[in-house]
Amino acid sequence: MSPIDQVLAAARALEASGKVPSLALIKTRLGSSLPLPILIQGLQQFKSMPKADRERLAEQQVISPTTEVTATGDTLTLAMLAERLQMQQAHFDRHAEQQKAEIMQLKSELLELKQRIDLLESQGKTA
Repeated sequence: MSPIDQVLAAARALEASGKVPSLALIKTRLGSSLPLPILIQGLQQFKSMPKADRERLAEQQVISPTTEVTATGDTLTLAMLAERLQMQQAHFDRHAEQQKAEIMQLKSELLELKQRIDLLESQGKTA
């Protein structure tokens, strides 16, 4: 996840928890590992996003609103890594289910097309 994505996810988490995202809140949430220009750029980008795009950020969110950041520098706590893993697993599971449903639909459509071809071939033989 890029630094900007981290800022966007933190801003979304703050907004989801009922807070107005600000530089101070985002910096507190992410720690001092990101430079101030990146924080400013990410916050400006977040504020200029349409509401629908902000909602989509919830899927990509790395840090939930209830997580307290205890990381220093680039090191992450075990709890944060476990949370990331759970979120990625949930994201993977959702997409796997969507793909499974799409495959089932395609199989159904294929079967229908085969039946139509068989019908057309049988009509062609009798004509």
